[in-house]
Amino acid sequence: MKKLLVALLMVPALARAEFETGNQLYQKMTGTNIMDKMYALGYIAGVFDAYQHIVHCPPANSLTLGQVNDVVKMYLEINPATRHKTADVLIKEALQRTWPCQNRGGGGTRL
Repeated sequence: MKKLLVALLMVPALARAEFETGNQLYQKMTGTNIMDKMYALGYIAGVFDAYQHIVHCPPANSLTLGQVNDVVKMYLEINPATRHKTADVLIKEALQRTWPCQNRGGGGTRL
């Protein structure tokens, strides 16, 4: 049931990927509304899946969605000046810097 809920939350997130800003995503991640937090988690999971092994190469089978969420949240906290960018670009940057694909020169490929 949880997987179904996360999957359903990801559909609108992927459809609107370029229209969500880092500011909007950060507000959802840090707010008190549980639906906003779940939306943000689904959004991050969708972007993570879309770029996995293309832009970022996380450790195999040991990573949790909570860790990915923490990485993105920390990246947004540390880089407030860039939060005006689209959220998908910021998530991609956070993932690429945290888990670069070593076989692609350490930085992954730029899409």
